[in-house]
Amino acid sequence: MPVLGMNRRNALIARLNPREAIKGVNQKFETKQRLADAGVPVPPTLALISDEGQAAGFAFDSLPDAFAVKPNRGRRGEGVILVDGRNPDGSWRQLNGEALTVPMLRAHLTRILAGELSLEGSNTDAALFEPLIRTHPGFARLVPYGLPDIRIICLGDVPLMAMTRLPTVESRGRANLHQGAVGAAIDFRDGAIFRAVTGQEEVWEHPSTGLPLIGERIPHWREAVDAGRRCSGALGLGYVGVDIVIDAARGAQVLECNAFPGLEIQNVNAAGLAGRIDHVERLRRERQRELRREQDRSRTNGMRPPRPVRALAGMFRPAGLRIGEAWTPLAVPA
Repeated sequence: MPVLGMNRRNALIARLNPREAIKGVNQKFETKQRLADAGVPVPPTLALISDEGQAAGFAFDSLPDAFAVKPNRGRRGEGVILVDGRNPDGSWRQLNGEALTVPMLRAHLTRILAGELSLEGSNTDAALFEPLIRTHPGFARLVPYGLPDIRIICLGDVPLMAMTRLPTVESRGRANLHQGAVGAAIDFRDGAIFRAVTGQEEVWEHPSTGLPLIGERIPHWREAVDAGRRCSGALGLGYVGVDIVIDAARGAQVLECNAFPGLEIQNVNAAGLAGRIDHVERLRRERQRELRREQDRSRTNGMRPPRPVRALAGMFRPAGLRIGEAWTPLAVPA
């Protein structure tokens, strides 16, 4: 299928993602609230500190032994600290093994509140505390350490393409493809990995653990897809990239949504997004014409117009993709 380029992606976003909706997803806490209100699973919030007064009066001893702190308007994972336990001297232990004391955490909060670790143009921000995600063991075993995640691209309620980003030693435990993480394409039908790459090179095993990747199935896959497809309506975004983690206790959890999702997922899947977008939009147009014809017939026959149909997500389900196969949304019963 044709590849989606930067210019067309930007035009698509300009058409489908209102400016206010884009501004909204740049704030993690507000996004979480809207997703939770729509029934989307998100991590709980331990605390939100929005100014120096709150920081000064915050009871740091109320924090659990394991937690994450991040800027509310963070960028590319900057400013995120992950803590997984306590040291004998009472300090916290970060995932990278370094100690974190209360004075160190206070200093970090000062930087967050000043906007130093946030989106460009931010001169203030807030610090968001959440429980530490404990990756599902069936997922965590594939990586040396760090938090693997899932990216699902959706056009409205229709998932178009998916991949998982697997941290490596080279990426220092970060699920960042540009820093050396593995990108692995996921088949929508069964949640199985069918292709994996590091950079432009195709791989079959994880470069750090040596474990085979092809055929590995993502735990809680249907739950993850269901969570991803709900985000568009909850946030008012017509085109969105949804980042999901699989927590050992809570299952699929949406970490954040991106109104400008990157294009590298196409390289990972060895497939283009443009054809899938065209296909879904053509189905929508055909369905709208069909509905208009039904309404015209109903009026002509003196019948009541049909009840509004469910969203496109209720009519189509992604069939997924394996190399050499076409992607097609499949009709499902209403």
